[in-house]
Amino acid sequence: MRNLLMLNDDITPPEQYLLQVIRKDTPEPETRLYDDMFVRKHSVQVLLSAERRKEDIGNMFRYLGEITIGPSVSWIPDWDIVTAFHVCRPLPEIQLWIDRCTGRHWPPAQLLDAARVTPCFLVPAGHPDSDYKREEWRLSPNLIERMLMFSVNMIQIKC
Repeated sequence: MRNLLMLNDDITPPEQYLLQVIRKDTPEPETRLYDDMFVRKHSVQVLLSAERRKEDIGNMFRYLGEITIGPSVSWIPDWDIVTAFHVCRPLPEIQLWIDRCTGRHWPPAQLLDAARVTPCFLVPAGHPDSDYKREEWRLSPNLIERMLMFSVNMIQIKC
C-alpha cells in the first residue's frame, strides 16, 4: 500500500492531478526512485507515473492478449478494466458542479446531496496538451455520472 499526495497547481489542467509519493515509514515525501513507476518532477518531487502504471498492468496481462484504450487495459473483448485510485475527500471540482446545479429542476436535490459524499477516482490518463501528460491522473466522477443516468426518465432519454 502506498501513500500518495494529490497535487494540483497552476500548470496542471483542470481535473488532472499529479500523485506525489509519500514514504511508508514517515509522513514525508519520498526522495528515492526505488520503483520503476516513479519519476521526478523538477528533480525534486517523486511522482507516480500514470503511463508507467498503465504499462505495468498491461505487461501483467500481455500473455492474455491485452487491449489498451484510453485509461483501460483489458484482456477481455468489449470490457473496460481501469486501474484507479479511490479519492476519499471532497474535491473542489465536484463542489463547483454541485453549486452550479443547486436550485435547478434537474438533477434533484437528493442526488446532489448524494454526490457530495460519493467517492471519485483518479485514472491513469493525462491531458494530451500537458507537459506532464505521462504523469497525470484524471479525475473520474463515474459513480456520480452513473447516478445521473439512473435519474433520467424515458422522456429525457428520448430527447
